[in-house]
Amino acid sequence: MEPVVLLILFAVFVGALSQRVTGMGFALVCGPFLVLLLDPFSGVVLVNLCGIVAASVVFARTWREVEWDSLWQLGLGAMLGAIPGALLASALPAAGLQILIGALIIVSLLSSLVIGRFGHVLPGTLPTRLTAGALSGAMSASAGTGGPAISAYAVLTTWEHRAFAATLQPFLIIGAGSAVALKLALEPSAWPQLSLPAWLGLAAVMAGGLSSGEWLAKRIPVSAARAAMILLALGGGVTTLLKGLLQ
Repeated sequence: MEPVVLLILFAVFVGALSQRVTGMGFALVCGPFLVLLLDPFSGVVLVNLCGIVAASVVFARTWREVEWDSLWQLGLGAMLGAIPGALLASALPAAGLQILIGALIIVSLLSSLVIGRFGHVLPGTLPTRLTAGALSGAMSASAGTGGPAISAYAVLTTWEHRAFAATLQPFLIIGAGSAVALKLALEPSAWPQLSLPAWLGLAAVMAGGLSSGEWLAKRIPVSAARAAMILLALGGGVTTLLKGLLQ
């Protein structure tokens, strides 16, 4: 198997592990690597495809804890936000898009942490959920990273982590599915051109990563998982910003 494919498989394994433990992180962990190893279009499509599978598996285990009202409102916002996100990805150069998305991720998370530290929180209402969902959908369609916007929303609304992680899974399925559909409609050649052994390898490492995450999730406190979620989101934003600046 080619070295590039092995690197892709390793990145997907770590992303799947993170997804099960923290409720998010698949795109943040492996997204920058897949975009680097493939290209900005097919890399983002592959991130979203694998993210749909990972979130579906986690959702099958956590669906009882989903807050359905929050899900539908966030999901509606994500579907609406995916449209300008996909158009923006087609219009902007890759470097400019990465700088914009990276900066948005960092600013949104840091501001949410600062505001939350001073005791100011947002209400979990329809307008705030639609806004957070729209930002997440736009980021998912443009850069394959829809989680940080919802992470910022979770911090600002003091959303309990287990309910947040459970609700995030079907939300990510909706957002990533919308992003893939719009990406392929605008750029049909963006479908990842991988061999059959590579696709089978992806299925195997995703199963291994999710199984390992299942074991690890039972042994990590909620506070640690929440801290890891925030660090992953910030790390993804910094990585995306630096890549854009270096280009």
